[in-house]
Amino acid sequence: MVQINSRSHRILTASLIYLLVIAGALTVAAMRSRAKVKPEPEPVPAAEETVRPPDAKPFFSLSTNRTFGSTENARLWVDYQGVNQMDFRVYQVKDPRKFFTGLKDPHQMGKDEEEEVVSALPKKKSFLERVRAVKRWAHAGIKDFVRLQLRRDSRTAFNQKFRKEADPIRTPLNVADYARVPLLNPDMLVTSWREMLPPLEEEYDKRMIPLGKRDPGVYLVEAIAGDLRAYTVVVVTDLTMIDKTTRDGELLIYTVDRKTGEPRPGAQIEVIKEKKTVVSGVTDGQGILRAKIEKTKPPQAEEEEGEEETEGEGADATEDVEEESGPDPLLILARQSSNFAISDLGSFYFSGFEEEESTEQVKGFIYTDRPVYRPAHTVNFKGIVRAVDDNGAYRPISENSVNVSIEDPNGAAIFNKELPLSSRGTFKGEIEIGEEATLGHYNIVADMGGPRSSGSFQVAEYKKPEYKVNVTTPGKYLPAGQKVNFNVSAKYFFGSPVANADVKYYIYRSHYYAWGYQSDDAELGIEDEEDQYSDYYGGGDMVQESEGKLDARGQLNVEFDVPAASENDNTDYTYRLEAQVTDAARRTMDGAGSFVATRGNTVARADTDRYVYRKGDVAKIKVTTTNYEGHPVTAKVSLQFVKRTWSKKPKTAEEELDEYYYQQYEMHERPIGNGYVETDAQGNGSFD
Repeated sequence: MVQINSRSHRILTASLIYLLVIAGALTVAAMRSRAKVKPEPEPVPAAEETVRPPDAKPFFSLSTNRTFGSTENARLWVDYQGVNQMDFRVYQVKDPRKFFTGLKDPHQMGKDEEEEVVSALPKKKSFLERVRAVKRWAHAGIKDFVRLQLRRDSRTAFNQKFRKEADPIRTPLNVADYARVPLLNPDMLVTSWREMLPPLEEEYDKRMIPLGKRDPGVYLVEAIAGDLRAYTVVVVTDLTMIDKTTRDGELLIYTVDRKTGEPRPGAQIEVIKEKKTVVSGVTDGQGILRAKIEKTKPPQAEEEEGEEETEGEGADATEDVEEESGPDPLLILARQSSNFAISDLGSFYFSGFEEEESTEQVKGFIYTDRPVYRPAHTVNFKGIVRAVDDNGAYRPISENSVNVSIEDPNGAAIFNKELPLSSRGTFKGEIEIGEEATLGHYNIVADMGGPRSSGSFQVAEYKKPEYKVNVTTPGKYLPAGQKVNFNVSAKYFFGSPVANADVKYYIYRSHYYAWGYQSDDAELGIEDEEDQYSDYYGGGDMVQESEGKLDARGQLNVEFDVPAASENDNTDYTYRLEAQVTDAARRTMDGAGSFVATRGNTVARADTDRYVYRKGDVAKIKVTTTNYEGHPVTAKVSLQFVKRTWSKKPKTAEEELDEYYYQQYEMHERPIGNGYVETDAQGNGSFD
């Protein structure tokens, strides 16, 4: 027994000494790596060597700019700096009504909501988290020690050859990650992953995070990076809602199918104000619900009534009355099965409706000497404010001064000053933009003790891009139903191709309406602004999402099968490919190109010589045929004449009692004749 114990003691002692030696070696390696002088940067640093400056404060934010259909790939945008990776968690909201009415601002998760979520998280580190910290410390020491033994060019060659496969962009989360930051609600969790984020070239660049196709519903996306958290909401729905209002409180809500545009009858509608339902109903057979928002008393009148009721009851009777910061917006919620839609109406939609009397109506205009400034420039601004009487005539306002404030893109006030008003209601001022000023949109607000006027300007800093991305197609107009090749190319401005760069590309589809003529801008080579930017900001439907790699010549060929034209669909479509190219230095540049998939080669147009005829008159119809480029072509055109009439729809018993009901009409079509026209070489023809 003594020999066994002595042997165990020797083994235990040797193990402890061995562990101490390893720990000492790792500590020395870590200290040596931190004390090592940083080598001079090379022209094109390796991807993994990119580090943020020591004074850069980590931050990030999430945002979405639209809702998505169930057949689309949902996505969100992330702004970040000094963050290498984020943990994403997607939760499905079970009760969208309770969720949105609980937010102070339905467009964002505010500080109050975030603090409420974060306050429920534990402050102390768990055992798994402490173990993981030790493992991370040991791994960092070994890695730094090995790096010191290898030359920079050797590490670069190794990483370019092997790092891509060993460093995936998206990885699953494990138990330790959940222990570090617990789930908000495990029952609502849909998916989670870790996203690796390469550094952005520009501070205010955005990166798109795809979420893939989702079932209809409301999803809360949580992003975590260290102690930082951010949230955004993604709505997936096939239900679309359009609302119209009048100044006297009438409200019309129209629900349609997102894909087909057909009315959605039977949708449950609820209008909420201050977390209380003010209107509810169901859309009719045409997908329409009409409602009336009852007029409320202005806050001033309520205070006066309160003073009359409490008169003689003592001075303390009104001490607990809270000041109203302003009317809450109206939330319109629509639900049909699992599809959900939301819209909000700010109080300005009903301006003049809730307040019976206004002390003074004021209109103003604020402008600057230029729209865009650079840091260290001086902004000169001027403004004019005038009062408007009941007849619409302008007159000087009664105030002698105006309070002017300027806010930067982060909402921080950088200017707040009382400026004098001239006899004509004008004022002016200036502010110097600092050298380290935040880039973006600045707001100027002139406050007259109630009425406000606003203006804006931009602060931007031009930075020349390193390379340019081009996306080309075989032509601008191509027949539907064939295979088309998009060519993605990237070239540095000094002439060399961007070889072996990573490419993410997205193909969008949107409707194209041909008018048969080419615009003056198109003849001059100017691309239509809507075509250029609509898909980038979320326009169109995404039909394909994939990745690729540029070859040694800096080119990538993307094959795309254009869907054939459907007999029931008489619309042409624009297909647009948007490419994001990331070079070896992790700099990302975008490029896009598009073409129109046509159902034929000819565009026909018919115009009458006037709009109104008497019985017995002859209607002269001019027929024009061109190709999609706008050049005239000869073609045989068939004409069909249809007579349209409208009849009143009978009212139901409920509609008879509704004083706000609008008479509905039903359209009837009856063919009355047809004809044929053959246009000449100039593409012109006529029919009487």
